[in-house]
Amino acid sequence: MKKIYLIGFRGTSFQAPEYKTEPALIRAGHVGFAFEDDPQFIFGFHPTPEAIEAVGGEEAAIEWLKENEPLDGALQADRAIFVRADELHQSGARTDVWQVTVELPDADYEQVRAQALQWYTEKTVFTYAFPERGQPPLPDRDNCATFPRRLALPLPEPTGQLARYIAVLESEGTRWKPEGN
Repeated sequence: MKKIYLIGFRGTSFQAPEYKTEPALIRAGHVGFAFEDDPQFIFGFHPTPEAIEAVGGEEAAIEWLKENEPLDGALQADRAIFVRADELHQSGARTDVWQVTVELPDADYEQVRAQALQWYTEKTVFTYAFPERGQPPLPDRDNCATFPRRLALPLPEPTGQLARYIAVLESEGTRWKPEGN
């Protein structure tokens, strides 16, 4: 059996003025995943830089997404976001980072890892959207929290609502540490 880590944190919020200069992923919260072979590399699914630019930049993209409009998204290298969330948590922000471990048989693990690496390397585009409150996620849209389902990974919480998802990571998981698992 091999391990995949689902890693996430609750954002600072978009209303907290002291964090208004932080990246949108810090303010929104984020979920990613890493493989035991290289736990320092964290994959995260979110809008592509090109999609963000096409709607007028990061702030415009946030407003676009809040209106339940989708953007092109792709797997990206997001370790720095989780390290920043941990740093902010150390200074009092609510961005404590949690992880749960998913164990898979070796063959399944290798298949999931190969697929994630292919999508990352090829910059494969999927539809990114914020989940609608009280609605199940649409099968053709994901946010960072629901994207692992595309790799047939179990979701700790299926709605993609980060407040609920992070609560499950906190209750069932352990704290994530930047220096390793």
